[in-house]
Amino acid sequence: MIIFPTKQQINNALQNPPWDFGKQILYDLCRKNFRHDQDDVIIAKVLFIGRIYAAAVERRRNKQDEINDNFYVDTIAPTFKKSDIDNHLNDLKKYKTITSDNIKQILQTHYYLTELLRDITDLNKRSFASKYLHFHLPDLFFIYDSRAVTGMRSFVSSIPNELDKIIKDAECDIEYAKFFCRCFYFRKEIQDKFDMDLKTRQLDNMLVEIANRMSVEKLK
Repeated sequence: MIIFPTKQQINNALQNPPWDFGKQILYDLCRKNFRHDQDDVIIAKVLFIGRIYAAAVERRRNKQDEINDNFYVDTIAPTFKKSDIDNHLNDLKKYKTITSDNIKQILQTHYYLTELLRDITDLNKRSFASKYLHFHLPDLFFIYDSRAVTGMRSFVSSIPNELDKIIKDAECDIEYAKFFCRCFYFRKEIQDKFDMDLKTRQLDNMLVEIANRMSVEKLK
């Protein structure tokens, strides 16, 4: 089942909110430093995206007495350098948009990063993984966080069977996969109904705004 947003909600999503300037800095950072072969670049990307988006990877279950700076230098940078993350990103780079044919590969890349981070934090980092991948390939990854999930629940309660089948066939983080497919389905329905092609970050703007308004209403 799907509930369509109003045209005003869609038009609001197409505007440039004041935080878009900050987002563009992160897009530029990842575009100009796409690979993971330099310690300082890896640390900057992981640190900036994680802290700006309240998903810092230094929050971990097995922290003990390790200093956060040492964690980035001794663990984060070597882990990313030794990983296959660049192979995953390069394989996806050829795609200009999300289609039913590449969803499985996209979800598997997100899963790969979440498992990589789980090994060193002992926590599920699906939100950080979605944000980190989004800034590297903004047209292919929807941003997952609690506000976006809340906003999406206002519009889509279930996904078509063909998308559900993709999730079942993919090695993926189920929670992110369901959210991702809801976003994909929702955006396609908006395009068909309103002839508007929302970018992933524009959809995120709309979902976050809806969630924020819901929070304000609850406080009244």
